[in-house]
Amino acid sequence: MTEQRPLLEVTDLVKHYAVRGGVLRRQVGTVHAVDGVSFALGAGETLGLVGESGCGKSTVARTVLRLVEPTSGAIKLDGEDIASLSKTALRPYRRSMQIVFQDPFASLN
Repeated sequence: MTEQRPLLEVTDLVKHYAVRGGVLRRQVGTVHAVDGVSFALGAGETLGLVGESGCGKSTVARTVLRLVEPTSGAIKLDGEDIASLSKTALRPYRRSMQIVFQDPFASLN
């Protein structure tokens, strides 16, 4: 039995947003949107993120696709670390990735 590497591997994904305030727009706080998310998906596997509204599901998806830049963590697609790629180098990978949002009217309750 051969062990295959994951098609998508996310390790310790973190996304923090700065909260700015005051006249000089200085950082007054930090929103911890995603903290330490890790998962691995093999070819043909599907991942469903489930949670309450505002818990970071969409932020995880957008960060994995690099539509939002991660604060830290590793994102490997077919063994290639895409977290450090430039926008131009990332373009061929984006053609094979997508987010599928759930239809709220056909969802399981």
